[in-house]
Amino acid sequence: MIYDGAKILLTTCSNSKKDEKLLFVTDPTSYEVARALYDAAEGFSRKSLILMEETKMHGDDPNDVVAVAMKEADVIFGATNFSLFHSKARREAVKNGARFVNMADYNLEMLQKGGLFADFIKIGETCTKVAEKLKDKKECIITTEKGTYFTCSIENRAPNPQYGRSLEANTSSSPPDIECATCAVENTANGKIIVDGSIPHPKLGVIKEDITLIVKKGKITKILGGEEAEILKDILEEYNDPNTYNIGEIGIGLNSECKLIGRMLEDEGCAETLHFGAGDNLGFGGIVACPMHLDIIIKKPTMKVDGELILEKGKVIL
Repeated sequence: MIYDGAKILLTTCSNSKKDEKLLFVTDPTSYEVARALYDAAEGFSRKSLILMEETKMHGDDPNDVVAVAMKEADVIFGATNFSLFHSKARREAVKNGARFVNMADYNLEMLQKGGLFADFIKIGETCTKVAEKLKDKKECIITTEKGTYFTCSIENRAPNPQYGRSLEANTSSSPPDIECATCAVENTANGKIIVDGSIPHPKLGVIKEDITLIVKKGKITKILGGEEAEILKDILEEYNDPNTYNIGEIGIGLNSECKLIGRMLEDEGCAETLHFGAGDNLGFGGIVACPMHLDIIIKKPTMKVDGELILEKGKVIL
């Protein structure tokens, strides 16, 4: 079954060709997963595996040697503990023509069951329809029965459908995450977020006790709750950067085969959830640069844009 999941990544998710240069970037935590994928890439004579030191957070850049190797590859599989998706090295490699497949925080179990075994094409059609509904909208309102009430402007922010597939040059994906994201305009987000899903970070994961976030003028200003709330405070404070508190990305999970398990790409793609991205938002049309990007997932949201219903208690309305 591990071989089955690896083959999905090499075919459905990347359309890798035997004459292409495949690069598997990994670290000690994720080496087992990268090696399984490397071994499954039979007949790919131009494949390479590079082992680097683990970065400290999602969005951190790898070392210069890895960054150079990424720019030379046709297809990059980033099997690392912390995601390279929001790193400068990933952006530069993709700009240079690479296809990037993000495999952050994978374990071997994800190659055997779960979101990778979804119907990517069918769910992708839904993703396209959601993107069409988000296009050219101005105001976004998100609520939940637990008390979330969040508003922001998304004016002039193009929707960002993510299909979990990197099939053409200059593209990136994060299978099994299939989602459609938009981005809050800086300084416009206000309200309260009740976090009851997951915060995919090694110190957190699936949330046991709800965390309350107070958001004013685009930034998280208060974090309230129990032990997990204190851990989240420490994670953000560690950066000593006000941009870590920025709420930018708003992502709608669409993959019905995903479950909340405390791992980023399975969790943020999970159907009937929505996630807010704290920190860097450059990849979603924003202007906030930050050394980290942290997803904060809530369950069964209702979402309206310009008064039109997009989600109702987590269900996509088309």
